[in-house]
Amino acid sequence: MPRRSFHEPDTVRQLLDQITAAAAAQGLDEQALARRAGAAPETLSRMKARGHGDFGLLVRLARVVGLKLVAVPDDAALDALRRGDFF
Repeated sequence: MPRRSFHEPDTVRQLLDQITAAAAAQGLDEQALARRAGAAPETLSRMKARGHGDFGLLVRLARVVGLKLVAVPDDAALDALRRGDFF
């Protein structure tokens, strides 16, 4: 099965920011995170820089730190509530 590249730069970077923050909170640097997900550290660096990469790798990175990727409705009001600027 061919690899599918996920190309949505802002979304990929936001996901990677959350994943690497969770890794740091667990005492993992980005090199250790990448290796535990079965990837070379350079692959993670390129993914962060380019804003796209293998979706399967994003899933594995998230799993390493106890996160999972889920689809949620795109709701501006919900986003504002999460940011704390709804009221």
